[in-house]
Amino acid sequence: MKCGTMNNKLLLVTGGNQGIGKSIVIEALNSGYKVAFTYNSNEKEALEFVKELDNKDVDAFQFTLGKRENVNKLFGDIQKRFNQLPYYLVNNAAILIQKDFETISDKEWNLVINTNLTGVFQLVQELISKMRENNFGRIVNISSIGGQIGGNLAVHYATSKAGLISFTKSMAKIYSKYNILTNCITPGLVNTKMIEKELNTPAGKEKLKSIPVGKLTEPNEIARLTLFLLSDDNQTITGQTINVNGGMYFG
Repeated sequence: MKCGTMNNKLLLVTGGNQGIGKSIVIEALNSGYKVAFTYNSNEKEALEFVKELDNKDVDAFQFTLGKRENVNKLFGDIQKRFNQLPYYLVNNAAILIQKDFETISDKEWNLVINTNLTGVFQLVQELISKMRENNFGRIVNISSIGGQIGGNLAVHYATSKAGLISFTKSMAKIYSKYNILTNCITPGLVNTKMIEKELNTPAGKEKLKSIPVGKLTEPNEIARLTLFLLSDDNQTITGQTINVNGGMYFG
């Protein structure tokens, strides 16, 4: 299988029914990829999105991160639908629970770590041997500025995203010799529904003022960067953490 030919380019995007993931799905279809995207629970929203796209090369799959049996089912369903497995993967889905550190329960901690980090490990581990055998793979992990600077009200989220940055470097170190390039994008404040409510609070308005460029990052900016990292134009960029945060953090 020649993964470089466009009609064989199947991309899997987790959490592709909203926010950054939705923009990545649209950008990928416009770039000629076939796209499988996952959603957790909002089937109606996901299927409406597929209908809006009106493209035979895209489909939605229900998938809950963090359970090994779900991974096996997901790839079986994708194989059945597209008659191939994805050699392009964007780990975008995540859960954010904002709570004071002293009130985080074990259940909440485990849910966030299991979804945001263990779930990525399981997906990549399932695919990586196929990528290695094929001598090709492209992985982009969507982390967060929180994984770099920490978080006051979401320590478990920040911890999971920091782990994702380290995971990216480890995958690049081990698998780059097999032409599997793994990179990480760390967004700051992004113009999505997730942040709309927060920005209407006094604290949120102060956050907006803290962005040196004076505006939120748009999801399609992250999508275009993601597609570049997946593309044939990228031959040597791997193991990198790329900041997209309007100048909020340099590192």
